[in-house]
Amino acid sequence: MALGPYRFSISTAALQSLDRIAEYRWADHDVVGAKPRSHFIGPGLNEIELSGTIYPFYRGGFDQVEQMRLIAGKGEPLRLVDGLGRDLKLWSIRRVVERQQELFVYGVPRKVEFEISIKEYSDG
Repeated sequence: MALGPYRFSISTAALQSLDRIAEYRWADHDVVGAKPRSHFIGPGLNEIELSGTIYPFYRGGFDQVEQMRLIAGKGEPLRLVDGLGRDLKLWSIRRVVERQQELFVYGVPRKVEFEISIKEYSDG
């Protein structure tokens, strides 16, 4: 899977799970003396949450999550391509979480877990 210039793989940041969230928007309109009426106003923006593991001593090094943060900090929509080569269009990184584990000498992690939340990009 690729998100912009970043490539997820077993030899770098190995994805463990992908959660896809679809949102559907409804508006409730007040009615005098009755319950509100609900009206479907269209689909919302899809969200994806990617979770994975990095073993920095094995492959890819220690700066992989930092690379993700730098890409997110540019504030640009990124093309998402899945492992089968399907173009899933443009997405924006909304959140990057890093969890360092199995700390070694000087607090150096042997294992890093990460979560990235992305949202479908729409320019109207």
